Amino acid sequence: MPTAQLKRFRVLVGGYSTSAFGSYLNMVALNLFVYETTGSALATGLFMMVRMASGFVAGLLGGVVAARLPRKAVMITCDLVQAGVLTIFAVVPAGAQSHLLPVVAVALGLLNTTSTVLLRSSVPELVGAEHRLRANGLLVTGRAVAMAIGFATGGILVSTVGYRAAFLVAAGTLGAPATTLPVLALNFSPAAAPEHATGFRARRLATTAALLAAPAVLAIVAIRAVDAFGSASHQVGIPIYATMLQPGSPASFVGNFWAAWAVGLFTAHHLMTRLYHSDRRRDEWAFAVGTAMMSGAFIVAFAGIAQPWVLVVAMVAGLADGFTEITYTTRIQAEPDPARGYFFGLTAMAENASLGVGMFVAAGLLEVWHPFGVAGAMHGLVIVLTLGYLVFAVARRSRAGDRQSVSSGS
Repeated sequence: MPTAQLKRFRVLVGGYSTSAFGSYLNMVALNLFVYETTGSALATGLFMMVRMASGFVAGLLGGVVAARLPRKAVMITCDLVQAGVLTIFAVVPAGAQSHLLPVVAVALGLLNTTSTVLLRSSVPELVGAEHRLRANGLLVTGRAVAMAIGFATGGILVSTVGYRAAFLVAAGTLGAPATTLPVLALNFSPAAAPEHATGFRARRLATTAALLAAPAVLAIVAIRAVDAFGSASHQVGIPIYATMLQPGSPASFVGNFWAAWAVGLFTAHHLMTRLYHSDRRRDEWAFAVGTAMMSGAFIVAFAGIAQPWVLVVAMVAGLADGFTEITYTTRIQAEPDPARGYFFGLTAMAENASLGVGMFVAAGLLEVWHPFGVAGAMHGLVIVLTLGYLVFAVARRSRAGDRQSVSSGS
């Protein structure tokens, strides 16, 4: 990509990495805050489910927003509103905070998902289609650095100065992209002209037809949905597992776990830029393999192994997650716009719906099961279905090769 364009994109990555730092810091603080306030795994899961349900709604509308509204302006608005809501939550009296938790869950889930859909669907225009893999790697690397610092800082802040300080720091960083986006001369796709609004339903029908005609994209959406369901077991389970292992300082364990995961995520980009060559079929298969590997690592993480090994396993899970994130986004970005925006919105819907249901299921199971059993059951389902897809894909390719050989022979 041209030098000037690359520099501007790196500034964009920096802004969103700063915002991601606040999101991950906030994830540590909010999840522990809800669990410590209520003392209930079910309440923790319900809070997360509300946040995921809001993300589902954002995914439902994300493609429409990407096609109909100016993306840069919407992204700036999303970041500023998230920062404002969290600031209010941090400064209100303690008695009012519990009443504001649903508002916080809805705002963060709705606005963060919308911004993510818009950014992912804009990458080919921002950097050029041929540089998608590199750009996605930069975004994943920024996310990894933000995650490592955010989770580690979250544990420190909660343990030393309390929840309010953590929420205020998170709020201050969530608005970072709003300070960089207005001055960056990046080529976001323009909104559709108003006179074409009557063609919206026809475009949606065409997009649906394109999705049904693209079994690989359907498979990716399905795998992302199943993976999100399985991921609920560790999203809900890690704070509880941390409380079981380190009742005196669970935030430190949670922060260290996710920091190790972030190191793996960071490593994924550097390995892929050196060793991986993208094409559609390779991206699809690599995505499925990485998903199965990630689920296996999370099961092992809850197996009661020594804490240093837990961090190693968490790093492996992060490596697999970075691998799947880059291959997934690169593959979907190979689709044309505006269908690409709808595909990312559909994937966000599937992820948030499955994660929301998974949160509810995991929270209920964790009331009676050990976190290892819950992770084994839910992530085990991911592994079985993902490996089943790979077997089916290999068999289908083999049959296609046989038919081609027969056709050539005749």
